[in-house]
Amino acid sequence: MQDLGLRQPRLEGEEYLSIIDEFIEAVLTRWPKAIVQFEDFQMKWAFKTLKRYRERFCMFNDDVQVTAGVALAGLLGTVREQG
Repeated sequence: MQDLGLRQPRLEGEEYLSIIDEFIEAVLTRWPKAIVQFEDFQMKWAFKTLKRYRERFCMFNDDVQVTAGVALAGLLGTVREQG
């Protein structure tokens, strides 16, 4: 199997967030009503990006919000079945 990606350390801190900022601005410039889904971010970035962007545009973080929503739906469905 071939190696993929760049052989250099991952970006961190503001440098990391500035790349995401640039991407988000490009998407929203092209598609102003886009809904952006964040998927499989490292946990240290999942909550930071959610907090940083959720008031600026329509977005969700699958790892944080959808997982909790699915768990809650399962619990509510169980309670409903139990009567």
